[in-house]
Amino acid sequence: MWKTIATAGAAAVVIGGAGTAAYAAGTDTPTPSATSTSSTSQQPANGSATKANSPKANKARANNRLRGAVHATWVSKNKKSGAFTTHAAIRGQVTSLSATSITVKAADSVTETYVLNASTKVHSRATKAAALISTIKTGDPVLVAGTGTTTLTALRVVEAKK
Repeated sequence: MWKTIATAGAAAVVIGGAGTAAYAAGTDTPTPSATSTSSTSQQPANGSATKANSPKANKARANNRLRGAVHATWVSKNKKSGAFTTHAAIRGQVTSLSATSITVKAADSVTETYVLNASTKVHSRATKAAALISTIKTGDPVLVAGTGTTTLTALRVVEAKK
């Protein structure tokens, strides 16, 4: 699951960076030329990364972006096979639940339905342990992560603390 979350964070960083670049490209302010100089340096003399750009700081920024995410879709590529997989995740309240599907409504009113199968893992943050889908009820806050394009299949359902 952490690989999924890390991938979502990377996608958020890429999307955020692309938005910043698009904004910068659309502004009328001049951009510095390659020959411009500055009296202050952005890099330390020894070439090491500053604390603000350290891997730990970058990870913290990515995690903070993820904490605010309500739903996301991203694509990853398998390094060995080269196959692409579409991932999806949503955080919100359960609006419908059966033995074979779960429907979740996010804070921005986006609704997604995921198929549940024998491979779907359920986890309770309240007990910090595996749980059964039968412990989740309509109205409960959850995070659902899965794969698919037209039909989403839940890989994980995490019941938030009550």
